[in-house]
Amino acid sequence: MSEIRNPLELYKFLPKTNCGHCGVPSCMAFAARILQGLLAINACPYLEKKVANLLSASIVQRKTPDDEHNEVIKQLQREVQLLDFSSVAPRIGAKLIDKQLAINCLGKDFFISPSGEMTSSCHINHWLYVPLLHYIVECEGVTPLNNWLPFHELSNAGQWSQYFSHRCEEALRQLTDAHQELIFEILSLFGARPITTTGDADYSLIIMPLPKVPFLIHYWQEEDGFPSQLNILLDRSANRNINAHSINLLARGIVEMFRQLIVTHSKDGKLF
Repeated sequence: MSEIRNPLELYKFLPKTNCGHCGVPSCMAFAARILQGLLAINACPYLEKKVANLLSASIVQRKTPDDEHNEVIKQLQREVQLLDFSSVAPRIGAKLIDKQLAINCLGKDFFISPSGEMTSSCHINHWLYVPLLHYIVECEGVTPLNNWLPFHELSNAGQWSQYFSHRCEEALRQLTDAHQELIFEILSLFGARPITTTGDADYSLIIMPLPKVPFLIHYWQEEDGFPSQLNILLDRSANRNINAHSINLLARGIVEMFRQLIVTHSKDGKLF
């Protein structure tokens, strides 16, 4: 029997009674649950044991996002294990402490062991783990050029640009509109540095998610009927130190961290 990779292929072998004895209302829903690994084929009372065993051996379960995430981490860990941390540390702007790489992220040190495990004295943000590992493996050590451009102009950023605009820039703008004072207090606590630019933004700050990957945040307040605006610019050197997907994850992780902090520290414990 050939491999079964989608619910429709499995559905062809089911009784199509929609009896619900398996715990779901239809045979198609039952097939989908099996492919997701949520039910076993023998939950169908109408399949002969021999047929059920054959089907079970042929089913290729779909990987969940968590499965794929863990696979990426394991592969990156294997690559990290091959590196000489003593030569990596100066290249990526990290310190070598007790044989571990200490990488500063937003003013806080995160430690990567020779086996690729991550630890920190502060809250571990799962959005940060993969970018950190990619940074260790890929970073060329190029010093930022102080030449800023929008995310979509980075090489290989095209497939992520809409996500970055909506889930990172727009999400941070909404948080800043609703909690402006608190957001800028949080940014200050995480080492944000105000700068003067040629634009007319009300706020311009540089933050350092990674030692050689700065973000420049511009924020314009709502004024005279014009809505607020926020953008996040990257240094032109960014692609030589980390890939576009990891930049996306870093920005998304910052937004999620700010969400959690707002819920914890705002007066009413609400985002909006």
